[in-house]
Formats: sequence, C-alpha cells, structure tokens
Amino acid sequence: MLLGIALLIAARSVIAEVTTDQPGAILIFPDIVSDQVQDSIIQVSNAAGAQVFAHCFYINGATDENDQPLWSVRDFQITLTRQQPTVWVAGDGLPTQPPDRPPDLYPGPIPPTGNGFTGELRCVVVDDNETPTSRNVLTGEVTIINRITHASRKYRGIAVPGLPGNNGDNTLLLNDVEYSSCPRVLLFNHFFDGAPDPVLSTPIESTLTFVPCSMDIEHSIPGTATLQFSVINEFEVRSSASIPITCFAAVALPDINRTIFDFAQQGTLVGQTRIRAVVDADSGHGHGVLAVAEELRDGGQTGAALNLHFIGGALQPDVIVLPTNF
Repeated sequence: MLLGIALLIAARSVIAEVTTDQPGAILIFPDIVSDQVQDSIIQVSNAAGAQVFAHCFYINGATDENDQPLWSVRDFQITLTRQQPTVWVAGDGLPTQPPDRPPDLYPGPIPPTGNGFTGELRCVVVDDNETPTSRNVLTGEVTIINRITHASRKYRGIAVPGLPGNNGDNTLLLNDVEYSSCPRVLLFNHFFDGAPDPVLSTPIESTLTFVPCSMDIEHSIPGTATLQFSVINEFEVRSSASIPITCFAAVALPDINRTIFDFAQQGTLVGQTRIRAVVDADSGHGHGVLAVAEELRDGGQTGAALNLHFIGGALQPDVIVLPTNF
C-alpha cells in the first residue's frame, strides 16, 4: 500500500502547469513587435549547468487585406552557454560573427524580423541531433521599447515543462505526458476600458495578445480557437462575450465587446475576466491559448505588460508539429 501511495505521489509530481517563473522545455513569447515606433528586446536564459541547444521559430501574425493570417515562419537555432542569458533586438537579430563577445559565449546568428513584424516567438529545447528533449532549462523575458518616447514594458516568457513521456519526434504533444498541457482558464485582473488612472487620472486602455497553443509548422496550418470571456465587476455582476482567433490576435478590450469592458457601463474601476477556449470534437488537436496583456496610458505612449494567471490543464491535448527536417 505504501509503495502504491508513493508511486501515485510520484506520478502526480511529474505533471506541471505552464509557468512564467520556472524553466521549461518550450518557451513561448506571445507578443513580439518591431516597427517604426517599437522594437522588442528578447532575452533567453539557460538555467542548466551545461550547454543547451534550442530551435526557435518566429511566427508572423500579420494579416492580409481580407484579415486572413499571412502565416509565415522563420526558424533559427541558438546555442546557450550554461547558466547564461543571451539577448538580441528582434528587428536587428545577431550577425554570423560575434562583434562583442568571445565565440564560445555566442549563441550563433539570429535573423532580423525586419521592420513591420508583429507576431510571436517560440523556442524548443533540442539535443545536438536536433531532437526535441524534455530538459527544462529555458526561461526568458521580452522588453518592448518605444523608439520615440523610450518608454518600455516587460513580460516574462511562458515556459511549458517537458515530461518523461517525450518520445523525441517532431510532434510535440501538450498532453501532460510529453509536455505539460496548456491552461484551461486564463485569469485577467484589469481596469475597465477608459477608467481613470488612480494616480495620473488619465484613461487606461488594455490590449490582450493571444496565440493558440497548437500549430502545425510542418504543413503551414495555424492554430485556431473560440474564446469565451466571463467578466465580473466589483459588484459581482457578470457579463460575457466570445471571439474567434486564428494564428495570432492582438485585440483591445473594446474590440472584444465595447459594452462589457467599458468603465462607464460597468460603473466600477476594475474587474476580473476569465478566458476559456471552447472545447470541440476535434481529435487531432486542442484549442488552448496563451496570452499576455498590455495596460496602456497617455494614448498608448506609456504602459506596462502583464502576464496572466493560469488555472488548471486543458481538456483537449494541444499539438505542435515541427518541420521534419530542421
């Protein structure tokens, strides 16, 4: 009996939720931007005591004139020195030859996103044969800089822990066997749109950036989800809304629903929103999402980036399909 209890505890301890304060085997940055006004400083750190390889993918979240995702992916590999960070600016990347550090501390060339990029970055830990592994070693953060005002906002990368059931193929299952599953619910504590800042008295505007957990890079098929929003104000009055997303979505709160996120309509300064992806009958992959928030002031000139809270594991396993040949 004692052995059975010990095995049960061990099995449960293997399952871990996605996190922003612990290293993982997949690292996801939902919001990377590089344009005339803003650029993103990306930091990826190796928490292990040995050298680590990671294969990374920029996913362009821009849309065409018909609001359809362009879905372009650019990949690169980085080598991370033990217990060291590496840093680059998204719009510039890193050159082939290191200009400012010894070669053994250089991660390798990183392509520039170029001016006009809006999308995400995700990195997967691989071994020296480019086989995905469950080494939980990656952490990171992104700082978005306004080129004009020099204001900045920062958020932490979302780490997905790898688990012992990883078979090392190019189909990454976020199913609590190979990797931890995506969250069942995202929890967002926020000011309502147009609410006055308690210190500055200027109106506050918020934006949510979503990326689906699932994606098929091998066959150029972006992930999709239908998101349900349950909003509770300070009087515990509930409202709801729903939107579909494909590939990538950066949406201001009024664009989700102008009424339920409006300060004047709600009559309270702050609220809490629970965001849940709709579960369907698709057996191929789930529709979990990850997100970060941006709280903007002065017409978007200043503000802060915020990580959301995660609750539970997804009811459908999500799937990331990597290219067969890196």
